[in-house]
Amino acid sequence: MIIYAFKNKSESNEKLVLRYKKMFFQTRIANKLRGERYAVKDMTPRKVREKAIIRQKYRELNKK
Repeated sequence: MIIYAFKNKSESNEKLVLRYKKMFFQTRIANKLRGERYAVKDMTPRKVREKAIIRQKYRELNKK
């Protein structure tokens, strides 16, 4: 996926870079690239369940 950020008329270079970085990280390309850097075994069912429990706790905290 390619991301473009065109400079607006009254926009500084620093603001343009910040806007580009925001778009880049929102697309989660960085996470995908980091994840594919090394070969990793599939998670065991136990690890999957542990991660699900942790996710659920964070969701509960965000609702409050």
